[in-house]
Amino acid sequence: MRIELAPAARHELVAAADAYEIQRGGRGRDFAAAVQETSTWIARFPLLGPPFPGVRSDLGYRRRVVTGFPFVLAYRIASKGIRIEAVAHMRRGPDYWKGRLR
Repeated sequence: MRIELAPAARHELVAAADAYEIQRGGRGRDFAAAVQETSTWIARFPLLGPPFPGVRSDLGYRRRVVTGFPFVLAYRIASKGIRIEAVAHMRRGPDYWKGRLR
């Protein structure tokens, strides 16, 4: 399936990768690679991600943890593919992005 990154999610990805890179050279690249790997997993098995807690089930949002990092990808299966709505840090108020729901 085709993966689309919402503009806000793209910004979150870049900001987190930049922050990791400042902490330790190469860590930002590792984070971006882990997000890509998680996105590939979602594209192959979109229904295996559990529903996102606290979101109405009829909206169809699911989540997948980014391996090795305290982040989760919040996504929705749409007719044109999969839209990742947020690259959310799990320890920094991970519900902030829910205001973006349609």
